[in-house]
Amino acid sequence: PIDAIEYVSEKIGDQIALRYLPSGRVSDEPLCWSYLDYHKEIIRAGNLFHSMGLQRSESVLLLLPNVPEMLFALWGAQAAGIAAPVNPFLQPGQIASIADEANAKIIVTLQPVEGEREGLFEKAMQVCEMSSAIVSIVTIGHEKIESLTKLRLNLLDWNSATQSQPSDNFLFERDADHDVAAYFHTGGTTGSPKLAQHTHRAQAINICQMQMTGPDLQNDINFSHRTVILCGLPLFHVNAVCVSALNAVMSGGELVLAGPNGFRNAGTMEDFWALIEKYAVTFFAAVPTIYAALMRHDVGKYNLSSLISCSSGAAPIPVSLFEQFRSQTGIDITEGYGMTETTCGASTHYFYGARPVGSIGLRLPYHEMRAVVLDEQGHLVRDCGEDEVGILLHKGPNVTVGYKQHKINAEAWPEPEWFNSGDLARFDKDGCCWLAGRRKDVIIRGGHNIDPLITEESVMAHPDVEMAGAVGKPDSYSGEVPVVYVKLVPGSAASVEELLSFAKEHCAERAAAPVDIIIRNALPLTAVGKIFKPELRKDIIQKAFLAEASEVCPNGELTVWVEDDAQQGLKVLLNISSKKTDLEAICRLLDDRLGRFSLPWEIVL
Repeated sequence: PIDAIEYVSEKIGDQIALRYLPSGRVSDEPLCWSYLDYHKEIIRAGNLFHSMGLQRSESVLLLLPNVPEMLFALWGAQAAGIAAPVNPFLQPGQIASIADEANAKIIVTLQPVEGEREGLFEKAMQVCEMSSAIVSIVTIGHEKIESLTKLRLNLLDWNSATQSQPSDNFLFERDADHDVAAYFHTGGTTGSPKLAQHTHRAQAINICQMQMTGPDLQNDINFSHRTVILCGLPLFHVNAVCVSALNAVMSGGELVLAGPNGFRNAGTMEDFWALIEKYAVTFFAAVPTIYAALMRHDVGKYNLSSLISCSSGAAPIPVSLFEQFRSQTGIDITEGYGMTETTCGASTHYFYGARPVGSIGLRLPYHEMRAVVLDEQGHLVRDCGEDEVGILLHKGPNVTVGYKQHKINAEAWPEPEWFNSGDLARFDKDGCCWLAGRRKDVIIRGGHNIDPLITEESVMAHPDVEMAGAVGKPDSYSGEVPVVYVKLVPGSAASVEELLSFAKEHCAERAAAPVDIIIRNALPLTAVGKIFKPELRKDIIQKAFLAEASEVCPNGELTVWVEDDAQQGLKVLLNISSKKTDLEAICRLLDDRLGRFSLPWEIVL
């Protein structure tokens, strides 16, 4: 990435590389950096970290929203050592655990805001107290903090510290492209988080792989046809870093950074289509919940002729939403799939080719995927046949070289070079991949991966709870939301309301707090006493579909159940018992309501 930025700055140094909208609104006066300016800021950042004693094996923890300095620090840290972006919505204890695992010596965050008691600076201070690794803190803002008397930290102000550094060359030798460039944590976890290691080479290759599947911009070595990419996804995540930020650099394009909060800002969502028009945006990436929210804003009055394509990942997109977006914008949403462990992308719908809605497309060039059968120990038994569901494996130059924690690597590679994604998938006769669920139990809420253990622990901390199992409940807006099935301690009488309130207060991650709790006398268990989640998952899917379908058939005429389907994974079946019902009309109404879910369903007679 650093070499790419240097190359582009040599070719089109005076062109805008980064345009930042401080409030994410169309009325903002943007702050702009040319490629030459962008490159200089990165060199200054790298030199700053090096001058602070950062070694190649040490990292810089980035606890920041979507501000320009996040990008300068990210690439600068990768040049001098290792970057470790972290989700700022995690709890301090989780972030401290990531810092220690990442051997983070420096933390970069925002300066305190007057009157704000729970800002990023305050969280960073708690992290520093809990972490044994961090020795320095760099703060970003307009006011300079003079000292931190209570802590052992070295304190630097970003603006003054970077401006005192040379901007023409790095003051250190940069190592080979196979070296680790970044640690990305794989969602919220407790204890020891998984840190996927990204190399410089893998990052650059993955962008090239994705660009090969996109539209032909007929670019030359002087980047005469420039892309304009709007970024609203968080820069602590591989999607925004790779699909937006690095993609813009490696196409010689412009990145429009839509404010510190991105899509989380209601004002940005309100102005979104106006931003597309004003800045002639050619591409943006989002998740299904964002696309659904964008459809609630007027599209027709804006000129969207610049928009060539847009992509969606992180969770399946409902067919109805895909079709609604196409009808209102004239643009198809390109569905893709990837993991932190594949750097970012692994498969996608090719711009010039068929786009079967619901599939995750074809493998990226130079990336391999296969569905296999594994035994109970995780050993390879055989490859799956056409349309046979199995565990999805990945191999390629973009696949992580391994987790930083070597002890968890053995189970992740059932065969040399083949990474076990934990996802279930099948391949059709054309080579298109179709996801069919997940062996791992991650709950995907609005594109955000939630470890169910976090949700379960927030409930298990209550003294009246004996057992708890968290699963994802289908949700028309977020894709999935966390729900917990609970068995109470004999003789206790805790209510659902009490447990929900307790879990919200004690949950280590806000998005992981359960939206509902279902109390049962007993929970289904495996032979070894573990909670059998497939049964819970079917139960919550049945409840979600029944609740939605009952709005159409309110008189008890409807039966809903969930079955395992050989090709589609879990499938919802509905039966309408009354012969008096206008079946055709009911089907139209059900299609409208149930089409908002990503799971397959069918009416059986």
